[in-house]
Amino acid sequence: MEVNYLLSRSYVNEVPDTELIEYAALIPEGPILDIGVGNGRNAFFLAQMGFHVLGVDISEEVVNECNRRAQELKLPVRAIYSNIMDFKIDENTYACIICSYVLPFLKRSDALRLIERIKHGLLPQGIALIKTFTTRDPGYIRLKKKGLSEVEKNTFYSPKLRSYFFYVEPGELKELFTDFKLISYAEGYSLDITHDEPHYHGWASVLAQKPGK
Repeated sequence: MEVNYLLSRSYVNEVPDTELIEYAALIPEGPILDIGVGNGRNAFFLAQMGFHVLGVDISEEVVNECNRRAQELKLPVRAIYSNIMDFKIDENTYACIICSYVLPFLKRSDALRLIERIKHGLLPQGIALIKTFTTRDPGYIRLKKKGLSEVEKNTFYSPKLRSYFFYVEPGELKELFTDFKLISYAEGYSLDITHDEPHYHGWASVLAQKPGK
């Protein structure tokens, strides 16, 4: 089954995630990994604070543009072209790992495996930021109404788009980080005006710190 899990990163805007703006001071020294770097909105924000950022994205066009902007702005951001499921996340390496709206395009088993890889990839006291869609999302409701069969729990596959669509249940993302110090957790239902026509999303966001010294 061929999978294009990010569909050229259509879920992007120019504003960094609110959680990073509010809690960037908690990130310890060290490199940062931005999974699904997109246009670099989070990467460039953190690079301006002095962090060295490695971005990963499945869109070669996006990666090239991100690297071009990094050179132009003279910021320590480097993007590489890779499917995140093929990318090796070295253990105890990163001060912060960002995974903003990447999980929705993985099947459930891969999404859960990626979360564990993120945890292992963080340095002690490192920060994980994970954002994703929930089963309150209208997209999930539409897929259920269409009668599309689930390939895994709360996971659908579109042959036309060559993509999975995965949704966490309310509270599920928080439960996945009970072994971390919870800094921020939120769920919501809000209007998205960053791409295409205005539409709504049900979402969840967790910012958590790895234990240890």
